[in-house]
Amino acid sequence: MSLFNHIQIDFQQAELIEKENGHYYQTPKGDVFPSITTMLKKTMSAEKQQGLQSWKEQETAAEHITRESSLIGTQTHKLIENHLNGVTQTDEVRLLSVAHFNNLIPFLQKINDIHGTELRLYSNEMKLAGTSDCIAKYDGELSIIDYKTKRSNQQEEWMTDHFIQGTAYSEMFRELTGIEVKQVVILVSSEKNTRMEFVKSTEDYKDLLSQRLNQFYEIIE
Repeated sequence: MSLFNHIQIDFQQAELIEKENGHYYQTPKGDVFPSITTMLKKTMSAEKQQGLQSWKEQETAAEHITRESSLIGTQTHKLIENHLNGVTQTDEVRLLSVAHFNNLIPFLQKINDIHGTELRLYSNEMKLAGTSDCIAKYDGELSIIDYKTKRSNQQEEWMTDHFIQGTAYSEMFRELTGIEVKQVVILVSSEKNTRMEFVKSTEDYKDLLSQRLNQFYEIIE
């Protein structure tokens, strides 16, 4: 049994579709929308793209690190999802995934009134979709909550795309349920055995979300 209170929210979720050029979702009506992560990746600044390319060229183990980071992130997310839903973990996971999960427990204790975990959301208005890690109250405020596993400590200025992503989820959730979510919470565990909590207002990132959306649809048209 879950230790957390769950709020029943009913709406039809989107279906994930994997394509070579990114993640897409099919809505219950049959429309296919790109994921918020695909949109953000395709509208990444030239400076950020160059920095990522330089790292790949200089780091001989870049492909291995990327693959391992993705696996650890997926496993940590599943551990958290099972914890919040009171589900017994049966799959074997890496020790690093368990360490990230244990590191985030003090933050997870601030979560309650869970409206959903791993919700596949979409917006007909934005023509965008995505999967939110968790929508719940955090310190008493209904929030979009995302978990990140990182190799090192993070700085707030590096997290802008995550705040935009959370704001997009809040807009999708409002469109689907009529419930407004005004707060984004990003919980970060690093391999330095540190944890970071970033709490932002969705209102502060709506303009940036619109700008990136406009940029994205100009690119693909």
